[in-house]
Amino acid sequence: MNIGSALTNLIKTIFLLLLILVIMFGGIFWFDHLGLINYRRIIKPYDKYLPSFMKRGEPAEDLLLLEKEFLNKREEIMRVQIKELELKEQELETRELAFKEKETKLKEDMTGVEEEKKVLSEKLREYDNYSDNIKKQAEYFTNMPPPAAVERLSQLDDLLAIDILRQIDKTAEEAGRMSVVPYFLSLMDPKKAATIQRKMTKVGY
Repeated sequence: MNIGSALTNLIKTIFLLLLILVIMFGGIFWFDHLGLINYRRIIKPYDKYLPSFMKRGEPAEDLLLLEKEFLNKREEIMRVQIKELELKEQELETRELAFKEKETKLKEDMTGVEEEKKVLSEKLREYDNYSDNIKKQAEYFTNMPPPAAVERLSQLDDLLAIDILRQIDKTAEEAGRMSVVPYFLSLMDPKKAATIQRKMTKVGY
């Protein structure tokens, strides 16, 4: 074999080896693109021996985009949570305001009830005093001579005279004796007696 033929064979061999390497690395790149293999993990032990065009850096831009998207999503979630907290705070403030209004209304109602109780107690006390006084007056007029009693009764207000006469009737009934009221009326001026009798028959007198 001459030198020319040997050189030609060597060149063919080198060319075939380069072609095999190109096909091999091309296949690795393609499989890496499809996600079937991890190109960087395969070439990492030989990274310093490979030319720059065969090295494949980290997808820094993609990582930044992913991180940015993650931060945006997190910020969006935080905004939603803040909005929910604000709504809950507003709801609590509304409930608190309604509660305070009800509390104020209840206090006002309680104050009104206390005032009504005081007024009622005062009226009951006045009624008791008036009732006691009527009883004393009835006893007083019953023990007086009838003409004098009739004269004094005729000078009183009709309502007061009627209350005294009714108490005289009630006391006599409780004691089981005859009432002197008819006798008092018979001694009274006819017009005055008629007016008192008419009012005594009305409800509320």
